[in-house]
Amino acid sequence: MVEKSDKMNRDGWIAAALAAMAEGGVEKVRVEPLAKSLGVTKGSFYWHFADRGALLEALLERWIEMQTGSVIEDVEGRGGSAADILANVIGHIVKMDVGLEVGLRNWAATDARVRAIIEQVDARRIAHLASILERAGIPGPAAQQRARFLYCAFIGEVAFGRPIPPEERPTASKAVRDMLLRWP
Repeated sequence: MVEKSDKMNRDGWIAAALAAMAEGGVEKVRVEPLAKSLGVTKGSFYWHFADRGALLEALLERWIEMQTGSVIEDVEGRGGSAADILANVIGHIVKMDVGLEVGLRNWAATDARVRAIIEQVDARRIAHLASILERAGIPGPAAQQRARFLYCAFIGEVAFGRPIPPEERPTASKAVRDMLLRWP
């Protein structure tokens, strides 16, 4: 939820854009409706961004940081065994905003530049998962396959459009971790 304010900073606009993207895709990320929902004028927007394209660029950068960079930093910073790190990654995955992922991936279907960015993010996420599995003692090719399997399951969750209910997340996370680590 983005708070209304007479003064809106750059981060507030980006948060509102992320919420709009999650709710209805790139078409919902429009300056005038965002300004109205924030209770500010369009002039506030232009103080922080040259145009809608600049906001969309900032939205992509924030998504990369929020849903990939900070997740990797958090789970690696906590330390622990590879199984612990994998459990923490899966915990983040099951809490991710599925609507935001859907909105971005739908946008990528019509925009080659966005598609290329998402492909880079996907590759980074899969590489990180594979590195965790390798630290757990799974050989490189098998670790890569399992990482892709987990990531494909996540993308399937995104396509399905319904996140795992909060009360099921701990059990689901443990089941996925155990399956990946014990897979023959």
